[in-house]
Amino acid sequence: MNIFLRENDNELLKYLNTQELKLVEKIAKKEFYKSGSFILEERDKNRDIFVISKGSVSICFIDEEKKEKRITTLYTGETFGEINFIIPIQRTAYVKALEDVEIARFPFYELLQFLKDDVTICAKICASLNDSLAKRVVRTTQEFVQALTDND
Repeated sequence: MNIFLRENDNELLKYLNTQELKLVEKIAKKEFYKSGSFILEERDKNRDIFVISKGSVSICFIDEEKKEKRITTLYTGETFGEINFIIPIQRTAYVKALEDVEIARFPFYELLQFLKDDVTICAKICASLNDSLAKRVVRTTQEFVQALTDND
């Protein structure tokens, strides 16, 4: 039996079946952000994971001249905050709403408790995190190479 079959469009919870999904979604905190507002700021220390329920966000940084520089764009169903969930470092970028956005925030300690209590949920979420981070590295690398090419 393959437990890693995609069940839904939520990048973090994509392998969870209906019953597991209901359990984990109980800890999700719904949040709403207006277009142009910041969801996370560089150097924030929280370790929560975020899933975009509706809308799109820009992952960006602010340069020395106070200009916003886009790294990538994330869309409905995609996840951010995974790195801080895995390793306790300060946030490395800003996350800004590109339009009105709905977010599902999964608090670190509550999600961690689920992972400790249920090995199947743990395996499925860890597999999703692995997939998400690998895709992000590939996409960001492609966008970086494109940006370098465009500047030549």
